[in-house]
Amino acid sequence: MDHEKESEKKIVQNGLNDKTSEFSPDSHHDPFWRQAFVCCGTFMLTMSAGSTAGFPAILIPQLQHAKGYHKYSTDIVSWIASMAPLALVFGNILSGYLMEKLGRRKSQLALGVAFMCGWAIIGFSNELLPLILIGRFITGFCQGWLGPLGPVFVGEISSPAHRGLFLASLSFAIACGVFMSHLFGTFFSWNIAALLCGSFSMVGFAIIFYASESPSWLASKNNIEDCIKSFQWYRGTNIKMEAELNRIILEQSRKDHTQSKLEALAVNIKKSEFWKPLFIMMIFFVITQLSGINVICVYTTEMLKELVGNYSNNSTMSAAMLSIDILRCISLIIACYILKKSGRRPLALLSGTFTAVSLIFLAIYLYLVGIQTIRNFSPIPSLGLLAFYIVVSNLGIGPLPWNMVGEVFAPETKGLGSGISVMMTSIAFFVTIKSAPFMFESLGHHGTYLFYGLSTLLGTIFLFFYLPETKGKTLLEIKDYFSHGKEQNNLTKIPKPVHKSLA
Repeated sequence: MDHEKESEKKIVQNGLNDKTSEFSPDSHHDPFWRQAFVCCGTFMLTMSAGSTAGFPAILIPQLQHAKGYHKYSTDIVSWIASMAPLALVFGNILSGYLMEKLGRRKSQLALGVAFMCGWAIIGFSNELLPLILIGRFITGFCQGWLGPLGPVFVGEISSPAHRGLFLASLSFAIACGVFMSHLFGTFFSWNIAALLCGSFSMVGFAIIFYASESPSWLASKNNIEDCIKSFQWYRGTNIKMEAELNRIILEQSRKDHTQSKLEALAVNIKKSEFWKPLFIMMIFFVITQLSGINVICVYTTEMLKELVGNYSNNSTMSAAMLSIDILRCISLIIACYILKKSGRRPLALLSGTFTAVSLIFLAIYLYLVGIQTIRNFSPIPSLGLLAFYIVVSNLGIGPLPWNMVGEVFAPETKGLGSGISVMMTSIAFFVTIKSAPFMFESLGHHGTYLFYGLSTLLGTIFLFFYLPETKGKTLLEIKDYFSHGKEQNNLTKIPKPVHKSLA
């Protein structure tokens, strides 16, 4: 055991000696742009995931139109829409294992191939419903696979100053994917649209192919030399970065390597830095789904028909659907900027409050129209409230869970914690999508919106009491917060170097 520790110490020292001189703060390539380039790969894969979520909005109407008078039943329609959300759960289960076994980079490469296969099956299905469902299952599986993997990878390669921006961009990628799937479906048949959606994962695969592996994962595998090289390529070298790198290596050197993986996992999951963020993130993800944010992506056409009433026609529906998508994208661009400037916690509370208010007011308006208290129906109030809902929900409660899931878990439990958290949102996603048509029929649209509004309000109260602030903190500082129950400033003072070259 002493021999192993001595060997490990030599690896750390020799690695730091050899590698710290390779990259300097005066490098011609700003680390920000290297991070941005690699994040674009995950961004494109996430666009394919967003297309998976938005695709039913153009697939179902076109299939129904092709079938003519013999429409699909409500149950069949709900299965077409919810097959991908069902597969999300299985993708989440596998994701944590693969990201730890293969690494973040290789896992994303395998994901890109699977995504392309799923879209190809849909595109070449020739309207055979079983093939469409298989393709939807595969793309949904990939969506679930990417759920924990994307934020973890982006969170690990990003500098604390830029991490909020890059993580928020993944939610923007989802919105862009939804918009592009709707845009393709407006101008092309659904099978051509499917093949075009598959091109996003092809581009993402190409970018990730040339990326370096996550430094944190390399450190967890005791590959210190590659960890140093990768960290400095992504983050550059300055006093603060060297301090963070030094601590990552120190954390790895302190681990008990005599334990098996299962023994180490059993110890780690009992720690507060695992179960505290797990509890918070599971609830946060459920709140997001119960706000109805993804129901609108999937059932856009049906919901707009209810809100517009007699003013609806094909051109109006297409214009309204694309307008909602554009508004969602603009809101998420603003969210990226706000998250770079301000904290996660106040944005979550403001977004949750106004999201709940907009849904409750929309429910009241539709109820008053239904009982004819408001006799002269106009689509302006309902569309206005929907637009307000789209903006406020995508400013906070939509992107924030995906932003924070890549931040809050300790490195040794990041795969398991993020996987379980995203699996919870996948279960909630499936339940909300599968149940939405039946809720519309039984409760009416006003009753469904009221349910979503009250759920969001209760969830926001929970966030008020338990959601911490993570902006500007390193991943190790966030770990210390959950471990000790208060903010630590371990990296404001440089820890004792493991090697004289950092002294």
